[in-house]
Amino acid sequence: MEGARGDIDSDTGGDTGDGGAAGADLPMTISPMDPVVRDILEAALSEFANYGFEGTRIEAITARTATSKRMIYYHFGSKEKLYEAVLNYAYDMVRSGRESPGDLDALSPLDALLAQAGSAFDGFMRHPDFIRLTLQENLRGAPVVSTSPEIRRINQGNMASVERHLRRGQADGSLRQDIEPLDVYITFVGLCAYHVSARPSYKALFDADFFDPAVRAARRAAICDALARYIRA
Repeated sequence: MEGARGDIDSDTGGDTGDGGAAGADLPMTISPMDPVVRDILEAALSEFANYGFEGTRIEAITARTATSKRMIYYHFGSKEKLYEAVLNYAYDMVRSGRESPGDLDALSPLDALLAQAGSAFDGFMRHPDFIRLTLQENLRGAPVVSTSPEIRRINQGNMASVERHLRRGQADGSLRQDIEPLDVYITFVGLCAYHVSARPSYKALFDADFFDPAVRAARRAAICDALARYIRA
């Protein structure tokens, strides 16, 4: 995670940068899938992930897009609103970008939970900026995550699935009785995220690159094995 850069754009809404009206006064009617909006969100995701909210400059986002600072404020209204949109976009991106593990109800409870863990691993590896962005959000005290209905919906849906399969396994005796859904969820999410967030340190200290295909496959297998040993009765 890189530190804040100099000359930070700390404006939260009023200045459009080139004399236009403030975006906060204009309707946000463009779909997030609009190519211009998507381009802004992708560029802003990388900037916020690497520099945090305070360290990110709107000018830096503009330089990475085919639009202007004024248009960023037109679409999003303020730097804070852009940051909120980026977080919602990032959570939805990871959720929708995962390969479907198939009909989990057709699997044993253990295999269903291992499939969910594998899906989380693949999603985090595919979108490392998501992990860095959520770290930045937690350093701020999670102001957006705690108030976003969409992020809550996504995460509660994930938790509900974990609970369903854990309870199935507890009912048939295949999974431990003394663990709760949150225990399982925290265990595999934490294992799937940590090596992504700590990649630079492990590369520097041990010359380990978790994005190397062979290392990646071994890490995925190790996480699933650890989870199986933890939850199996």
